[in-house]
Amino acid sequence: MKYILHSFKTILFLLLLMAAIPHAMAQKSGKKPFTVVIDAGHGGVDPGALGKKSQEKNINFNVSNRLGKMINEAYPEVKVIYTRTTDVKIPLARRADIANKENANLFISIHSNASKNRNANGCQTFTLGAGSDAEAKAAAMYENEVILSEDNFEETYQGFDPRSSESYIIFELMRSHDMEMSVKLAEMVQKGMLKTTSLNDRGVSSAGFLVLHRTVMPSILVELGFITNSKDESLIASKEGQEKLAKGIFDGFANYYELYGRSKEAKKSADTPTTAKKESSAKSDRPVFKIQIMASESELKSNDKRFKGLATDYYKENGVYKYTYGESEDYNAILRMKKEIADKFKDAFVIAFLNGEKISTAKAIEIFKKQTKTK
Repeated sequence: MKYILHSFKTILFLLLLMAAIPHAMAQKSGKKPFTVVIDAGHGGVDPGALGKKSQEKNINFNVSNRLGKMINEAYPEVKVIYTRTTDVKIPLARRADIANKENANLFISIHSNASKNRNANGCQTFTLGAGSDAEAKAAAMYENEVILSEDNFEETYQGFDPRSSESYIIFELMRSHDMEMSVKLAEMVQKGMLKTTSLNDRGVSSAGFLVLHRTVMPSILVELGFITNSKDESLIASKEGQEKLAKGIFDGFANYYELYGRSKEAKKSADTPTTAKKESSAKSDRPVFKIQIMASESELKSNDKRFKGLATDYYKENGVYKYTYGESEDYNAILRMKKEIADKFKDAFVIAFLNGEKISTAKAIEIFKKQTKTK
């Protein structure tokens, strides 16, 4: 009888949440700035996972703040909202409510992983789901247990017990209306972190995270790395490492925003690489040179063997993914880089961008020579 009552409560919890979705979606349909809510996990009396020299709450907070600043700098038209701006504890339900109340377009929750296995390492990005494997379910249970310290948690979460596998039946009965877009965002963010850091790739998974369950927009939860692993902790607890992680998440956000969020009026070119826009925004009169190494009709994974170990970027042109290596405002420097990879990519050639727009290499070289002479 107790199990039946428990299951009834959890299903009722799900139905109440789903009932709010049409209203929220209707509100989001109006004209408003693209809004992203950044959630720094844990805080205040809840330190989160503990490492040998750091606390999860501080790592999450620093990366979240840096991510928000990067978004504001690159896309001033985007509205960035933080679930917490100080070291305070925010209930899980409140975190999601902030995003729902603001009719946000995206919700990004930042966390750091932990495990009894000190060898466990790497970054991972989650979407909502029943749990793709035992480790994913364990991660969700760990993050959800924070509700046990909240006042009236049984009433707030309709009898949900984060320690009981029975509670997670609600995630097996549902599929988020925003699941497809959440997965796209998760894949882009995971790819971004792998490109900017040396962290192990734990991939994109689904799990029953309560904070994602209560949101009504594409949502992801990012596990930056394992605070319980000495190598991971040295990276995620350092200022340099946090900058790289924020940059990786930002790159994922930027790719998503360029493809699905930015209005047509705001786009200078839908097929221009985000990185080129960012580079040119700082020095609009200087062309940026890159080396194009290959093209593909479909997007390739960052570790694709065809890249032969090189760290690559890409831009889209006429529906084709065109992959590049390196970038510089110095044409001579890019020629040296091209020479260094000549044995791997004999057909590689130099391309150029100005103000985020692709221009002829000849024109870019002409501009470069004029600027060099005036120095």
